[in-house]
Amino acid sequence: MYRTLILQEGRYPLPDPTKYTEYEKRYPPDRYGEELGRNARLFRIYHDRVTEKDEDLVQGWHETLNVLLVFAGLFSAVLTAFLIESYFNRSKQLQPDYTETTAVAVLAVLAELQGTNSSTSATVHPHFAPTTDARWINGLWFTSLMLALIVSLLAILVKQWMVQYTSLMRSSAGDAKRWACRHFALRDGLSTWGIEPFISLLAVLLHIALFLFFVGLVTFLRSLDSIIFYVSIVMSAATASFYLTSTVAPMIWTACPSRTPLLRQLENV
Repeated sequence: MYRTLILQEGRYPLPDPTKYTEYEKRYPPDRYGEELGRNARLFRIYHDRVTEKDEDLVQGWHETLNVLLVFAGLFSAVLTAFLIESYFNRSKQLQPDYTETTAVAVLAVLAELQGTNSSTSATVHPHFAPTTDARWINGLWFTSLMLALIVSLLAILVKQWMVQYTSLMRSSAGDAKRWACRHFALRDGLSTWGIEPFISLLAVLLHIALFLFFVGLVTFLRSLDSIIFYVSIVMSAATASFYLTSTVAPMIWTACPSRTPLLRQLENV
């Protein structure tokens, strides 16, 4: 067999190294019979090509997650301020005003001591029931806050997964062939487990949290001032209309630039 291999190499001699192109200098041709060897030219080219592609892909995911984390942090801070105002405001609170209840009880005791007949004693423990608006406002805003915090947690987890993936891709596997096999398995895992659609889903959850906040804000403003209430409705409706239009438009016009990653994933289903 060794003799046959020598004869084959004579039939297919390697080019003169002095005449190599820049590409051939970077990836020298394999000897005959070593085209699928451990450090074959095929696997070295594969390593460089997919490494560059992976770096761009992971960097794009990191940038997307960074934007989500910053927005979720700012949104949570603003939403918390509104929740404090809504929860502790006397007209919106979900619990009775115990300060007022205490004052009523003191007045009832004074009335009993003075021997006067007063209807105050009947209201010492008034029945309290939160208003429908209070329940809706606090329910929407607390749900919105929870979604924002969940998105932040999941975004941090995905960033950790990406760091681990990048670390494995940059580590040595002994030879180019083993590295290519390992990369194929890990890259296939990203596709199988739907990492890219999962990142797109995080953005959608944050969008839902924002619209829940808008609904709660409009309900909150309804009891404050009618003019501000109608202005907020117009602004919220305009925002929702633009969002829906920019989402649906790429389904009708393929050249529309408002295509989102989630929409691309849905089109591939």
